[in-house]
Amino acid sequence: MNGVKFVRENGGLNRLLSGEDHISGLVVIGEAAVASQMVLSAEELAEKDITAAKNPVMHYHINEFFRVNPGAKLYVKGVLTSDGTYQEVKQLQNFAEGKLRRVAVCDFKRPVSDLAAAVGNLNEVAVYLRGLNIPLSTFLSVKVAKADMTALPNLHSLESENVSVVLGQDMGGYGHFLSDTTPSVSAIGAVLGAGSKAKVHESIAWVEKQNLVSTAYPKTWAADAELAREMDIPGFCDGSLLSAYTPQQIQDIHDKGYLFGMKYSGQAGTYFNDSFTAAAMDDDFAYIENNTAVDKAIREINRALTPRISSPVYIDADTGHLENSAVASLEALCDDVLDQMVRDGEVSGYKVYIDPAQQILRDSKLNVVLKIVPVGTLRTITVKIGLTLTTN
Repeated sequence: MNGVKFVRENGGLNRLLSGEDHISGLVVIGEAAVASQMVLSAEELAEKDITAAKNPVMHYHINEFFRVNPGAKLYVKGVLTSDGTYQEVKQLQNFAEGKLRRVAVCDFKRPVSDLAAAVGNLNEVAVYLRGLNIPLSTFLSVKVAKADMTALPNLHSLESENVSVVLGQDMGGYGHFLSDTTPSVSAIGAVLGAGSKAKVHESIAWVEKQNLVSTAYPKTWAADAELAREMDIPGFCDGSLLSAYTPQQIQDIHDKGYLFGMKYSGQAGTYFNDSFTAAAMDDDFAYIENNTAVDKAIREINRALTPRISSPVYIDADTGHLENSAVASLEALCDDVLDQMVRDGEVSGYKVYIDPAQQILRDSKLNVVLKIVPVGTLRTITVKIGLTLTTN
């Protein structure tokens, strides 16, 4: 039919999300340096002198982050070279005053042969920051050549529960265009956006919520080449297409613990295969959402208990143990935090226990035991179906 047609677009107001769970960080290693700074939208990049010409990889991943989760808050830092210990993550977390919940490190010139060491070093950084009660999850991407795809290390053997490795990459949009001159760009910006979009108990692979396909970038970004919608054609950092692999080959890559985009039959869009960390599959923190839920509890419990540091605590004069009222008061502080997480659906339940028979007068130390029941994730659904003569 002839006439005037209107297409209503969303996201132009760049309204900021509430809370702090979405606050994220991005470190890009291998191109022109960018000082640590906060970015609230992709529209700010030109005035911050982060351009497709000067910092193509950072420019792309920032745009991907906000494409997946507009309204989030992002801190960025770029360095030309790094010693591989990833102190840049500490620096960015310090610049953000400890607010970062997740940081992506795009180290696109580091070879796969260094991957195990790189994962271990990044995990050490996360462990250090957790010791300061400012925990975060981390994502890492490195340079992958075609010859590496058949010999990728098994991430589940690396004992690095704070790190997830991104192997996926766009193979039809602007990411693919960039990869012609900058191999192994990866889809780490989209992963970071999905992580910030997910609530702390949610998997980044949730099909109902985390479709990675939304729009295509302007053709002018790619010398007027026709661009597919970003992440609509998934592939890997070596430049290969997902569709070029057999189902068994894809399963083998999945079983090694890498993150990449995939398709579901009968479901439009692209979705992450899972939310693995580089930990053994029987580790309590084998998935990102297990980490982020506990990390939030750590931050909030720390916020509740810190004001009580060096405060007086009363002792039962007959037993030398803590008074019942003192125990109840401290347990209530933790209960308030975890009750809110239960109400928000972030944990299934919890238990707080403080043993009153602690010798506070001897060492001024208090031990608190917290047990959290996490929210489960439906990874596999098995349906039995068959023909029958009757339904009885």
